Amino acid sequence: MGGTSFIERYSIKKQLSITFIMMMALSIGMTVLTLGAGGYWLYAADFLRPANHYEQEIPIIEAYVKQHGEELLNVSARDALEQVISLGGIQYQIMDVRGAFKYGSIEMPLISNNEALIEKINTTTISDASLGIGGVITKVIPITAAEGQWRGAMLLQYKMEVSSSSKASRLLLVLVICLLFASPFMYIALFTWLFATKLGKRMNKPISELIHAAKRIQKQDLDFSISYAANNEIGILSQSFESMRQELKNALLREWKMEQERRDMMDAIAHDFRTPMMIIQGNVELLTEVTELTQERLHNHLRVIEHNVRRVNRLFQDIQVVSGKDLEYFPFGLEKVDLPTFIDMKEHEIRYLCASKQVGFKFSIEERRRLQDSPIYMDMQRIGQVLDNIISNSLRFVPAHGEIDGRVILYDGLIQFEICDTGPGFDLKDIPFLFQKFYRGEKGQSGLGLYTASIIVEKHGGKIEAYNRAEGGACLVFTMQTTLQS
Repeated sequence: MGGTSFIERYSIKKQLSITFIMMMALSIGMTVLTLGAGGYWLYAADFLRPANHYEQEIPIIEAYVKQHGEELLNVSARDALEQVISLGGIQYQIMDVRGAFKYGSIEMPLISNNEALIEKINTTTISDASLGIGGVITKVIPITAAEGQWRGAMLLQYKMEVSSSSKASRLLLVLVICLLFASPFMYIALFTWLFATKLGKRMNKPISELIHAAKRIQKQDLDFSISYAANNEIGILSQSFESMRQELKNALLREWKMEQERRDMMDAIAHDFRTPMMIIQGNVELLTEVTELTQERLHNHLRVIEHNVRRVNRLFQDIQVVSGKDLEYFPFGLEKVDLPTFIDMKEHEIRYLCASKQVGFKFSIEERRRLQDSPIYMDMQRIGQVLDNIISNSLRFVPAHGEIDGRVILYDGLIQFEICDTGPGFDLKDIPFLFQKFYRGEKGQSGLGLYTASIIVEKHGGKIEAYNRAEGGACLVFTMQTTLQS
């Protein structure tokens, strides 16, 4: 996948933190630049006036009042005066010494008498200030005659706030200010999209490779490698995926090798079947055709047949070992069972098998149910197969005149079969693997029979266990449910 970037060396959590910090830093920086540039442009283009704009005009108005004096008390001086005063932001009122209104943009009398006027003369008051900032400024300027006598006063009112100039419409100003104040959110949205897109592409690259790798594995194509080596969660996942791919490849190679070995062995066994079968067939045909044979010749032919039958049996055992049966998918037919009848039938069959080996056998039923007439459901044929496999396994190791004991214990909803013998018992190292497919202990027995038994018991919702008795001998116990009906 090529080299990794600097930020990919960090964990995803740290990448997200760094991305967020960079996004906020750039948003704040661009917002400050935008507000500064926007404010400078508004002031430089005279679209926006500072809060003290009208306050800066007061000295000019005061100089005009001092120059024209009592002439301003005449209404005829109004037009010339209003050329000096910016009526868009400053309101005024001319009054005589009694506080009587003469003219002005403020028509409502603000000072009622001479005493009130004297208190306000040469003063500046602030009203409607918010948190001590801005507000309405009221300033009273005296009007004097040329000889210095006091003749009246001019009252000026203006607001200490940012305002637009006559060059810019109010709508345009509001629009520009809204854009400036919206700029932080616009920058946050922009940089969030940019960084999220970049982060998504950076993370999507290894994830896409993992998805592609998973599809190749699904097609059993393992001839590839994942080289994303960043020291983060995705990098660790990629390395783990690569390890899994390598292990799967090795496992498949081993499986393919074992399968090929099984096929080769099956071919060899199939070939080896021909010789003993031909010998058996020849001897049988000879015995059929020749009616008069001496006892010695008859015995010899039978001994040859017996020997080759044993060879065939060994070949069947070999087939059992190398077969690839999928025992997990046995068909099952659960039915209501008459347990005493079933146990009696199996006991007769097992006694016949044991008699040929001079081994004793006994079967007992122990009732521990509260409801003794509750029905029992199981697959009799399959459970009989389990018992046959266990008994056959015991008969291989129990010496002559030995004993095999079978016990059935009934519980509410459960049934337990316990088969114990007086043989040498299991090798302790073999017990954990007895129910594995194709497992062979040092004594040479195939694990296929016990593996089949374990699958059947599990299908009945139970489990099977093996252990050695303290007094000697092996025991196999399996417990399963009796209430399953499907």
